[in-house]
Amino acid sequence: MAATLPASTSGASSLMNLDKQYLFEKRLADLESQIQSLSGIQAPPKSSASHGIIARRVLDVLQAYGRHTECNNENKPNWLGREKFLPRVEQYVRNQQPVRMILPSFPWKSINRIDKVTGALPDLGEALALDRLNALCLNIGEVYEHGAEVHIATDGLVFNDLVGISDDDTWEYSVALMDMAAKKGFTRIKLLRVMDFLGYTEGKSPLTKDEYLSVVDKSRAELDSQFGNPDKDVRQMIQTDEDTLTTYRGFIRFLETDLRYSSVAAHSRSGHQYRRIVKEVAMKMMMRAESFTKIIQAKCPEYVRLSIHPSRGTVKLSVPLLVEKHNPKSFPRTPWHSSIAVALDGSYRSVHSKDVRETHDLVTKDGRPWCFREKSDLFDLGNDVEIEHLYPWGLKVQPRATQAGDIRLSQEAEERL
Repeated sequence: MAATLPASTSGASSLMNLDKQYLFEKRLADLESQIQSLSGIQAPPKSSASHGIIARRVLDVLQAYGRHTECNNENKPNWLGREKFLPRVEQYVRNQQPVRMILPSFPWKSINRIDKVTGALPDLGEALALDRLNALCLNIGEVYEHGAEVHIATDGLVFNDLVGISDDDTWEYSVALMDMAAKKGFTRIKLLRVMDFLGYTEGKSPLTKDEYLSVVDKSRAELDSQFGNPDKDVRQMIQTDEDTLTTYRGFIRFLETDLRYSSVAAHSRSGHQYRRIVKEVAMKMMMRAESFTKIIQAKCPEYVRLSIHPSRGTVKLSVPLLVEKHNPKSFPRTPWHSSIAVALDGSYRSVHSKDVRETHDLVTKDGRPWCFREKSDLFDLGNDVEIEHLYPWGLKVQPRATQAGDIRLSQEAEERL
């Protein structure tokens, strides 16, 4: 016996509102395909017009996942970059290839393991984020037969030395992340590291830890040398571009809490000196981020660019990796800068661990911290019961599997449910 509380929607399909005209077109296309199959008549190649229709349906799905700052012009669409990406998506459709998206993200867990996160490895936050990215691919597959892929451009080694996180921790985080994706069967989620972009890993699949560590310093050096010294460019962009300024301020916000637990700022002797270090590191991160952006543009010019940073959406699609049931239009913290708090109704919040320690219990999975769960006798179901957290929200309660087979829920546990 298993109980699901509450029933969650499938993937993120509840976010989408594909119009009736499209559903009619899809049913008609399915009917035509069946008739052609029965008659043995080969279908004619799709026209450029139909390529455009499919591409726009793909963009409908993408736009449903995005969150962008408000546009002041009522005549402009919610996603200002929609038309920019239309030719790219249409080319994928014309070539009958999966739509490839690229997302700089998933660097490492925050070094602040006192107030924000509970460990150095992925937890429920990353699991939910991978679920969301996979749901995006699946939803695109519902409107386009060749589907989509998300390529995670992990920026761990781009920033880790600046904030005091080791290369070892950066490697272990990325390996655990992709192991999590593999166990979930998410074959459409790929991982790209800086050394992959630079060609240092060709013929080395899978990459070993020793091989990774041997090219880390060389990769950072080439990233800086080959893709410019964007110091002047970045400072100019911060002054003139709203999205760049938003990202810079975001860096400052998380560094103000993170660097207190980092060797990078250990020598600061005053609040003023500490704030100066924070701003210096934030600027260095902006420069590295700009260099990383340039290498992505150079190596993957045809990809649809996703971002975990809020923006107006003019040159990228800003996608929150977590969805909060009771605040669906928000842009929650990223999994690597937060912990997940689970409520009684199975909904999630992206929080700092220090804010929920008194009201929630720390839950472990496979021997490591996983999430915080609201304190309640309702969760006291005994050791023979396991609770699975569902995407996008919800709980599945079931007997724990044993070598002797599944155990039935006790009468007391059933009554609690």
